[in-house]
Parts: sequence; structure tokens; C-alpha cells
Amino acid sequence: MKEAQLSAAGIVIDVIEGNNLNKVFQKYSQENKISPKDISQIKDLVFGTLRSYGKTKFVINKLVKRMPSNTLILSLLHVALFQLISNRSNSYTVVDQAVSASNMINKRHTKFVNGVLRSFLREKVSILDKAEKIDEAKYSYPIWWINLIKNEYPKSWENILDIGNSHPPLIIRVNIKKGSISNYIKKLEKYHIEHLYLGMEAILIKKPIPIDSLPGFKEGEVSIQDYGAQLATHLLDLKKNYNVLDACAAPGGKACHMNEIEEIKLTAVEADKQRVERINENLNRLGHTFKVINSEIKAGNAWWDKNLFDRILLDAPCSASGIVRRHIDIKWLRRPGDLDYFHEKQFQLLRASWEMLKPLGKLLYVTCSIFEKENRSVVNRFLKEEKTAIEIKIKFPKNINVDDNQLLPSLIHDGLFYVLFEKK
Repeated sequence: MKEAQLSAAGIVIDVIEGNNLNKVFQKYSQENKISPKDISQIKDLVFGTLRSYGKTKFVINKLVKRMPSNTLILSLLHVALFQLISNRSNSYTVVDQAVSASNMINKRHTKFVNGVLRSFLREKVSILDKAEKIDEAKYSYPIWWINLIKNEYPKSWENILDIGNSHPPLIIRVNIKKGSISNYIKKLEKYHIEHLYLGMEAILIKKPIPIDSLPGFKEGEVSIQDYGAQLATHLLDLKKNYNVLDACAAPGGKACHMNEIEEIKLTAVEADKQRVERINENLNRLGHTFKVINSEIKAGNAWWDKNLFDRILLDAPCSASGIVRRHIDIKWLRRPGDLDYFHEKQFQLLRASWEMLKPLGKLLYVTCSIFEKENRSVVNRFLKEEKTAIEIKIKFPKNINVDDNQLLPSLIHDGLFYVLFEKK
């Protein structure tokens, strides 16, 4: 356990210092040649620690008068406190292993680590009661994030924060080009995989299993995609032979979904070269073929052949605040000023995409954010400045938790925002 605690502590430091969790894991795994089993244990500790970081920070501030200069020792305390708060392992074992881990870092800190953790166990009930009265500790988000959600969602803010700290559901999308939904459900039943059909091509797997264990996954019969994200393709109202643009396409889930439900001429554009590789990986596994271009969507669109598009999907880069349970590092990486940056980026992407749309064509604007600054604020600004744009009312499925085009995070879908425009 001590090796896992130590590894997790190092990764948590990297994230808190501003690095993307997925990239940190990838780099760490390659440099240290960690086995899949060990990586699973380390991930569990890292995700748990980041989910509860606000609470463990509160505990440390209560118990430590003079913070250690060694950041790895401090991060190790966060990891061990998460374990003690969540009751994941025997308390004695957690403390013993954390002390051993601290000895591997610097022997001078072993008494300090031992003292803090044992003090917490003695005062656990009292300290955690106090934590419940402090929002940043109780909900484990930066206070600016909590206050913004409270202000924008006065009736549902607490549920939104709680869901953001939960484990995300495993939802799959059936590739109807390779088989019917009913036939795939029979496969799930054959392998005794508990499931719930949600609608369209979406099925919830009740007990998460390794992706490779899903019947037909390697053969491209199914993909992993949130139920809310699967709405995009259906909202676009695709028709045969339509010229369609996926403007910010990586990792390619929505592009592949569009290709699965209708015979269209699809162009997928992605600015990030590495993320283009993700699109191609999806293409190869699913057996799709469509044009993938590594370029930016911006005024002039130099890559564009000037053939107007019937439909455009703009899944704009954003804060990812609506999918924080899938990317738990997001809440500690984001800063309030990021929302202004994303707002401007999204607005410029809308304008650059709009020039490529046919008259009477439709553009679907999507973000995976729950912040108004990136959503309705962008839309209102665009409608005010672009006189050829009309917003079309969207009818959402009954099992979607939605408020004014904003999907509120739920047990079956993430927090996404959708607006459908038509061009005069």
C-alpha cells in the first residue's frame, strides 16, 4: 500500500500544480513501468483524493500549525486522510503504511505524519462535523465554483455539486450499422451483464466492467458515450447525402455516431494533432470512413473548399464543468478567469462556423459546461450580432433532466448545453 500511497501523492501534486490528470498518469505509467493492477490501485487513490481534496485540506489546516516545506509529504497526508475519511482500509494499516511511505521520502517527517494522522483519528468525529459547516470542505470544490453554481442554480446547486463528486455511469452506444439494439441487448443478457435501455442507441451498464469485457467492443459493435452526448446526432435532423461538418471533432464520438445513423458526407475538423489520432482510432475500430482534417476553425477557414454545409455540429471547447465527475482534476485546474477565455473562444468559433452554413441549414452549439458564461451568454451575444440566426426550440426526451437547454447532471447523463440555430 505504501508504494501506491507514495505514487498517488506525487500525481496529486502534479495536478494541483496545474497539470492534466490523464497526461500525468500516462507519463507516470511510462516512466515507472507500472502494471495495470498497480495503476488501478493508484488511480483509485488519486481520484478519491481529488474528489475529497477540499475536505482533506480543511482537516490539515485544523491539525497542522506549521506546514511542511516538502510538498510530497503534504500530498501524502491528503492521500492518507482520504483513506481514513472514506474508511477504505483498516485505519491502523493506512497510518502504518503512510508513515512507512513518509520514511521513503524523508525520515525527518515520519513523526509528523504519524502525529497528524493519529490526531485525526482521535478527533475524527469533531473535525468532520466542523467540515460540514464549511462549503469548500463539505462539497470539496473551490469556493468560487460553489458560489457560482449556487447563484446560477438556486434550486439544484447542491445536487449538481454532489453528482460532480460521484462515480460516472458507464453508458454505451450501439453501432446500428453493425447490429440492432435488440440483438445487442440479447448479448448483454447472454453474458449476464445488468443493463437499462435509456433510449435511442443508449444503454446503461449498471455495474461498471472493463471496457474490453463488453461484448463486441473490439469489433466496433458499441462505443462508450454519455446518454446526454448521444442527443447531439439526433438533434441535428440529418438526412441522406447531407454535407455535414463536425467542427471540433475529437475524440470522434459524435462524428462516428452521425455516420452510424445516416449516410452523409461528413467532414471532421480538429485543431489538436494528437487528438486527431483519437478520432482515427475510433474510425478504425468502428469501421467508418469520413474526411478528417487537422486544422482550426477560424475566420476564413483556409482548409475549407467553399462547399456550404447542410448541418454543422459545434461541440465547443469549454471548462468541462458539466463532466467534472469524469475529469475530477477539472475543478482544481480551472480558475474564474477561464470562463471569460472560453466565452470569447466559443463566440469566435460560432462566427467562423456560421459562414460555412447554407441558408436554411442548421447548426447545433454544444458545450459540456454548466456555467452560464459559456452557454446562454454566448448564445444571446451571437443572436444579437448575427441577424441571419434563429434559435429553434429543442424537444428533449422525458428522461433528460433539462432546464432552459441546460442538461443538469443526473444519474444517467452529464451536464451539457444545447442550442440549435437555423440560418435565414
